[in-house]
Amino acid sequence: MGSENYLRTETVHIDEVSGNATSTIQWFAENKNKKGNATHPITHNNKLSLHICGKEGFAAIAKDIQEAKGSIDLVCWGFDPGMELVRNGYNWPRAETYGDLLIAAGKRGVQVRLLVWYSHSGGFIQEHMPGHTHGTRPWRTQESDVEVQQINAKRSLQLIQEHARNNRHKKEWNLSGDRLAAMAREEYCCSWYKAAFAGRLQGITIRTRDGDSSSIEDSLGHETRKPDAVESKLLTYCGTHHQKPILIDFAYNDGKKAVGYVMGLNSLTDYWDTPEHGVENPLREQGAAKTKKEHAQGVDGSFDFETLKPYRDYACRIDGGRALIPLHENFERAWARAGGGTKANQYVCDKPPSALLRKAAPGDSTVQIVRTQPEEDDFTIKDIYFNATRVAAGGTGYLYMENQYFQYQDWAEHLLAIRKKVIAGWKRSCAKIGKGIEDLPVMHVFVVIPAPERAEMVPRTYDTLATLGQQDGMTAQVKMIEEANEKEKARAQGTASKQPFLRNVADRVASVPQALTDVIPTANSIDKPSELILKETFGLRVCVAVLNACEFNQARRQWRYREIYIHSKLLLVDDGFFTLGSANLNQRSMAVDSEINLTTNDLRHATALRKRIWSQLTGGLYDGGNATRQEVAQTFKDWVKLMKKNKERQKSPSTAPKEKLMEGFIVPLDDGRSSTIRFG
Repeated sequence: MGSENYLRTETVHIDEVSGNATSTIQWFAENKNKKGNATHPITHNNKLSLHICGKEGFAAIAKDIQEAKGSIDLVCWGFDPGMELVRNGYNWPRAETYGDLLIAAGKRGVQVRLLVWYSHSGGFIQEHMPGHTHGTRPWRTQESDVEVQQINAKRSLQLIQEHARNNRHKKEWNLSGDRLAAMAREEYCCSWYKAAFAGRLQGITIRTRDGDSSSIEDSLGHETRKPDAVESKLLTYCGTHHQKPILIDFAYNDGKKAVGYVMGLNSLTDYWDTPEHGVENPLREQGAAKTKKEHAQGVDGSFDFETLKPYRDYACRIDGGRALIPLHENFERAWARAGGGTKANQYVCDKPPSALLRKAAPGDSTVQIVRTQPEEDDFTIKDIYFNATRVAAGGTGYLYMENQYFQYQDWAEHLLAIRKKVIAGWKRSCAKIGKGIEDLPVMHVFVVIPAPERAEMVPRTYDTLATLGQQDGMTAQVKMIEEANEKEKARAQGTASKQPFLRNVADRVASVPQALTDVIPTANSIDKPSELILKETFGLRVCVAVLNACEFNQARRQWRYREIYIHSKLLLVDDGFFTLGSANLNQRSMAVDSEINLTTNDLRHATALRKRIWSQLTGGLYDGGNATRQEVAQTFKDWVKLMKKNKERQKSPSTAPKEKLMEGFIVPLDDGRSSTIRFG
């Protein structure tokens, strides 16, 4: 289950008259906040604002970059110079691009430092640096000193339009406006990166960094579940840097205008969307070809979508406060490592800007910045996830999770282990306090995930869901496991050759290398608690939802449904705590890739966030009210009912709007893929 050294002990005194005791909740990694060695300080003077989806988050970032005076430090998993953070039109460039925002900042004297993950083995597969990892052979590049000083998205478009006009007599230049815009974008990104890496963009410095295989190997050695041989090599030698914090004007004017962002949003155009999550949105990128896998993931993909699928994620802006200091230290250490610094891990900000040290004021939030950083032996994100789950499991409220990768079985087992102790203790004491089975303290768990990104991610998702008794949504994996078990039973009885469908299963399993066939035995070893066992033994109710958008297509006179891809990394507990950032719930984020999250126990922000999210996802129907025990229980029932109702509407043969229109976005998970290869 991992280390529990983050837990503190507390002496609690019980009043002899009333029998009551008062204690405090430990939300943070308090052992990392010790005086004289506060590696992860718990800070109290931070002003927070929360943004849902790229439209909100990127707009705030663009405004802060435009107003920057001294410095901009960006850490990215990927960076797209050609993306527009704010979008006002439908043809590229729809507004000022990210690359142009940084160029403008550099020209007015701002020091811009851009740190991007890059790997020869993984970079070209991910295509996360347009103009560097791909799109490197444009129709031309701007390379002269004069041209480099004039790099600008609108100029790139003007150049190719002028060239096309001058060569309109040539067949190869008889191109549509959309095609010319795409070619201009490619040229712009390539020219931008060439100039940046050559140090020719005023005020802008760029560095790349790769995973540290030695540190990753050591980290994986401490994990409860060791990856198999193939997966271990992929994790060890293809580790990424997945952090995405931004820090602006940290030291300028003593930090009086310093702001930072901790988020899951990647600085890539594909991650831009609105909270309304339209089936189609021309402000998202064109890319119908990228939707071809949607049918296999439980959503009808027979439609010819024109834009990329909807995306959901979060960003948190920190306006001043001590929490910006660990963001700064995180950047400086990573920047030094990327530059070959030998003492990078020891950097500490000895003299923080004075404005960041102000006293906490009304409306400020307590924040702790936590990370996964194998090079520094830092795994505080895992500590926070396990501790927050421990706190949640000790009560009767709710735990809400949105996560791109629900693939960490250790976490699900941790939740069950704590709940089992709670319910066992309650049963021992309930008779003494006059309680019956109807008073069982039930905790409600809401999980919102996407269909696994690739078929090879199905097994780990199945295992994590199955631990909580929620595997039925992995329909094809369930069927494959059942058929394999029948085949094994028939083989033992000598009847497999008489049953063709079992021979097919045998052939499928036999074609997989022996080292990979433990997927089925592992699945069989999981208890898979029933709904009744979940309630009576663990006091748990769990629902797992995916999000779909729907619309009526006027041209085709038919309804269309489409997956909303969950890129979020959010854990929210009892209106009292949340953490968000770059960390997924998988072994990569807990032990391999660098990650950074923000945690806070601010009740106002947590409550407002819960209400806003739950209202959005249910079409304004069920936001949980004041999150009392009764309201959470009723909301859970309403969610389950609405999920089923929305799925029935999708499958309804009727064309009547009222019978096909979904309410909100939530539907049950229904994944039609299976795999005997595990890669999480």
